[in-house]
Amino acid sequence: MRLALPVLALAALSMPALAGEPEEKKDEGEKTEVQATEKSDNKKICRYIRMDMSSRRKERVCLTKEGWQEFNQGN
Repeated sequence: MRLALPVLALAALSMPALAGEPEEKKDEGEKTEVQATEKSDNKKICRYIRMDMSSRRKERVCLTKEGWQEFNQGN
């Protein structure tokens, strides 16, 4: 009996997950191709950088490709 109640609760919660995909998600397949190219251009690149030369500690900095080009021209 102790096991039956949690199993029934999980089964009741998982029913919406087993339902079919709504029509909105089916249309998003076409949009993802356009967004994939936009995201690849805006993809962030993360690097660890020493912010001051007196410290051994490095900080994580995430910038886009264009941001790194600007950052490197300033150094």
